[in-house]
Amino acid sequence: MAYTYENFLDQAQKSGLYSQFSQSDLDTASKHPEFGMSILSLKKDYANATTDEQRLLANTAAEELRKSYGNYTGGEDGSKYYSAGKIPGQIDTTLDKMNGYGSFSYDQPAPTYNNQYAQYQQDLLDQIVNRPEFSWSKEQDPNWSAYKKQYLREGERATANALAQTSAASGGRPSSRAVTAATQAGDYYAGKLADTIPTLYQNAYQRYLDEYTMKRQDLGTVNAQEQIDYGKYMDQLGQWNTDRSFSYQKYLDDYIRLQSNLGALQGQDQVDYSRYMDEINRKDNQEALEYQRGQEEKTFYQKQLDAILSAGGAPSAELVGQSGYSNEYVKALQNYYQQQAAAAAATGSRGGSSSGRSYRSTGGNTTSGASQDYDQLFAAAKASGHPQSYISNNYKKFGFTNSGGLYNDYKTWLDGGNGTGGTSQSGSTATGTGLGTAGYTIVMGQVGLAAKSGDMSRAQKILDGAWPGMSAAEQEATLSWMEQNGMKY
Repeated sequence: MAYTYENFLDQAQKSGLYSQFSQSDLDTASKHPEFGMSILSLKKDYANATTDEQRLLANTAAEELRKSYGNYTGGEDGSKYYSAGKIPGQIDTTLDKMNGYGSFSYDQPAPTYNNQYAQYQQDLLDQIVNRPEFSWSKEQDPNWSAYKKQYLREGERATANALAQTSAASGGRPSSRAVTAATQAGDYYAGKLADTIPTLYQNAYQRYLDEYTMKRQDLGTVNAQEQIDYGKYMDQLGQWNTDRSFSYQKYLDDYIRLQSNLGALQGQDQVDYSRYMDEINRKDNQEALEYQRGQEEKTFYQKQLDAILSAGGAPSAELVGQSGYSNEYVKALQNYYQQQAAAAAATGSRGGSSSGRSYRSTGGNTTSGASQDYDQLFAAAKASGHPQSYISNNYKKFGFTNSGGLYNDYKTWLDGGNGTGGTSQSGSTATGTGLGTAGYTIVMGQVGLAAKSGDMSRAQKILDGAWPGMSAAEQEATLSWMEQNGMKY
């Protein structure tokens, strides 16, 4: 499905998580709506996570998306902006230029050739190739007609002159001699007329040949001029191709330069990002080291505080603050040690408080006790006169998330020495007075802390001291708790 930025905004606002998006995430989502929808899904996973591991997984996946789409990170909760390098904007700009580079185009049209002599060349060629065969007839030759008139006229004049001259010699009488002379004169010019026929034929044939030669010369002249024009066109086309090739090479060079710039930017960005990650790792390692040192210091001060309280002393306010314990917890712990001392004194005549059991860890996990304020809640509930109703309406004020089972704990609290009963909630006869919910929670918390730190002798000492004061139900719960946490007693 193709998402739009409006789809993302609508879903983000409906989820109630819109305010948790940084401006960088919103800007990236406007360009890539699918990024926004993915980040929104991961923010939901982060919000619904119940463990640190789940939140870490969701945030890590979101960071990978941010680096992929925008080359930045969002910090521990995704609300910040940390550039993964100094030049991500330049990289984006270069990529945008490359994506929009477009195809090559050359706006100058190629020259075209138009032969203006084509028709003339074709006509001349047709006249040469399709020239008719030579033929001649004296009747169609205009020169023959002119010669014929001339020689007939001269023949008639010569015949008349010959006849007149011959007749004059005979006294004016025509004689056969005169007739013969006149005929010979006419025949002479008739013969000369006949003699012009070969010349006229030859002249006509020569004109035929001359005309053919001239046509070929004309065609050659036209072809030569056309070749000159075509040569100019080829020069223009060659220059156009040269210019186009130059423009295309510049187009390629510019794109190659963008690629080169991108590679250089990415290389520098990777260097910057590596330095950035080195700094982040250094800070994380430093923070982890400082946290570890802090925890070790707290453990050290907690042991001092426990030793002071177990000896019946009162720790200073500075030591309480250094231990990390709340004042309420220290007070409850002090009350427990006082109860423990009283129980030990009461059972001292029976040979000490140790049950003789051996205590060891089998490798399972141990946990510390709860930190909710049972004593104050139950004391206030008892004072109200309506404990069950009071607990249901006020449990949150004392650090509890729900009221399930609290009223039963209240009754156990009463049976443990704060009320009038002498038996446990289960109805078993108590082997001691019972520690009560708050005291029992403190004991097991101290046992868990000691076991977790590896101080098994201290864990056994705490448990041995508390055991005689536990009710049967508390002893049974202790054994069950130890079994669940991989320990034996």
